[in-house]
Amino acid sequence: MRCFSSRVWCLFFTLSLLPWLGACDRPAERTAPPAATPESLRAHGEEFREAVIEVTDGVHVAVGFGIANSIMIEGDDGVIIVDTMESLQAAERVAERFRAITDKPVKAIIYTHSHPDHIFGAAAFVTPGHVPAVYAHDTLMREADRIFSVLQPVITRRSLHMYGNLLQDAERTHVGIGPFVAMDDDAGIEMLRPTHTFRDQLDIEVAGVAISLYHMPGETDDQIMVWLPAQRVLMPGDNLYKAFPNLYTIRGTSFRDPKQWADSLDRMRRFDAEHLVPGHSRPISGAEVIHQHLTDYRDAIRYVHDQTIRMMNAGMTPDEIAPRMQLPPHLADSPYLQFFYGKPEWAARMIFQGQLGWFDGNPSNLHPTPPDDKAARLTALIGGERRLAEAVQEAYDGGDYQWVLELTDTLLRVAPDHDQARDTRVRALRALAAEEINPNARHWYLTHAAELAGEIQVPDRIFTPGDEMLASIPLEVYFNGMAVALDGEAAQSLHQYTVFEFTDLDQAWTLEVRRGVTELHEGALAQADLHVRVDSLRFRQLLAGERNPAVALARDYEFVSGGRVRLARFLRLFNPEIATE
Repeated sequence: MRCFSSRVWCLFFTLSLLPWLGACDRPAERTAPPAATPESLRAHGEEFREAVIEVTDGVHVAVGFGIANSIMIEGDDGVIIVDTMESLQAAERVAERFRAITDKPVKAIIYTHSHPDHIFGAAAFVTPGHVPAVYAHDTLMREADRIFSVLQPVITRRSLHMYGNLLQDAERTHVGIGPFVAMDDDAGIEMLRPTHTFRDQLDIEVAGVAISLYHMPGETDDQIMVWLPAQRVLMPGDNLYKAFPNLYTIRGTSFRDPKQWADSLDRMRRFDAEHLVPGHSRPISGAEVIHQHLTDYRDAIRYVHDQTIRMMNAGMTPDEIAPRMQLPPHLADSPYLQFFYGKPEWAARMIFQGQLGWFDGNPSNLHPTPPDDKAARLTALIGGERRLAEAVQEAYDGGDYQWVLELTDTLLRVAPDHDQARDTRVRALRALAAEEINPNARHWYLTHAAELAGEIQVPDRIFTPGDEMLASIPLEVYFNGMAVALDGEAAQSLHQYTVFEFTDLDQAWTLEVRRGVTELHEGALAQADLHVRVDSLRFRQLLAGERNPAVALARDYEFVSGGRVRLARFLRLFNPEIATE
């Protein structure tokens, strides 16, 4: 009977879904909401005009000093800072404005999450003679260290494309959730590592102010919400700002669970807040309007999540789902859901990848033809480079700029020095940027165009960490960075143990390179092929790019076994710019 009932239920369930699943195979008849325009993008910049805003008694927020906000909560004999900007230069300007309001010392700092724009300016807020407590979720440093040591080069390059830091002022707009990223060649960073962490909820009192911290995963898994019960002030971090959320950010991110994000917004609605102070954009006051914005934000996220899953279950691929992903008109009209940061189509692709991985179900993509080979074959099929170049020009003349990009993807693979293709691609990128209302996409178009035109070079790093910050990061984090920097092919015939003995810490680590793979051992192994002694800060500075390799090799290392040339050859496996002679 159990088996029969299950089969009946499964048959009923399948049959009941057939009309819905079949509908996914046909283009939907729908009316798109009015599209935002480049003019609306410029108008959105008013959201980030520089100001220190008094939200309610004892709560001030600095808006427009960088990409993120910083919040000051004033207590009886001190203040609490929530989030600390992206650099010391931005944070120092904010700290100066806060000190003009009150000279009470900073008793505590709270990080809402691990993104650099919320943590890297912390040292600027420290009051001389006072050591603040630092509160965060217990996974924050794990994520911050991963970005700093493992993904720093690629995240830097992609972030510079997305935020447009290298563009001329006339080309760069605001960045969707802030006026600019306060980060350049002179920018310093100095975060303070948390002194107090928690898992789910933490109730504290600082300077006479009752504060509740809640884990609210959303844009990041370590995201927290700050709640002031007496003033009914809710600080959601980056779980709500005045733009469609970055369920996926094009600079690159690990999977952001939309359902989890929506669940956190559901929990926030229950607090019936009178004031909401986000990590980006201006504060909101009034319980009714706050509830409506939280509800719309939650509903938009759930809509994109649920409809993407529905189409996935119908067998559709990311390329088929993304262009169909449009918000219902009542959500598309919300000022908090304009596409000035994220886009539903990007989110749909992320959801597919997060749920099913890279394979879209098309067997052609199990072992695809390598890009260079594919480009050569397609070019030959089209009729050669000349015919492909003619097609590029025809597409440009017809205003089909996206097709220009796709055609030049192929042409510039088979003919990297094709001047006409490169120039036409640059012009198409700039034409697309002129029509684009999403600052992230707009800046990417323009930065790629400037790079292709030879006007700029995009570096691997741009900020300068202070020595205190470098010293605070565990040595294991630096060795993790070395692991992903190893040239595996160059090291495939090498099996070597290298001991790094840190003279100021009375500790040692042995890094084993075993045919292209690293393994870290605590302590100094006796079978070491190379054994060096070095001050830990000098070691950190070298790996962070803050010390000249030639100077470091000549002055910083004492050799117990092996020698300078052998160390240089070893380090060159991780950094090809290190000279071995």
